[in-house]
Amino acid sequence: MENMSKILIELRKEKSISQKELADQTGISQSTIAKIEIGRNEATSNTIRKLADFFNVTSDYLLGRTDELGAVITPFPSTDNYTDEEKKLIADYRELTPPLKRMIQETLKTWKSSEINTKKLS
Repeated sequence: MENMSKILIELRKEKSISQKELADQTGISQSTIAKIEIGRNEATSNTIRKLADFFNVTSDYLLGRTDELGAVITPFPSTDNYTDEEKKLIADYRELTPPLKRMIQETLKTWKSSEINTKKLS
C-alpha cells in the first residue's frame, strides 16, 4: 500500500486540499487519511471507493495498479530485455505526477505521428 500513500498525497496536493478538508468531504476520518498517507494503516475497500469517487479515479489507480489512463502497471520482469537506459527512463517516468505523465504521452504521440518519424532517411 506504499504506492497508495504516495498517490493519495499527490492527488490531495493537486486539488490543494488538506487532510481535514478531504475528511470533511468524504466522511473518512482525518486520522484514517493521515495513517494511510504515512503507510501505518491500509485503506479498507469502503475507504478506497470513497477516495476513488472523490478524486474521480479508479480504485486500481489509487492502489498503484494502473496509470491514470487505465494502462496496467507491472514491475519489470526478472528476465527482461531492457537496456539500463530504458530501465532508467521507465523508473523516472513512474515517479512523475499524472499531469506530467500525460504531457510525456502526448509528446510521444506527436513525435510518432510526425512527418520526421515517417520519412525514410538514406
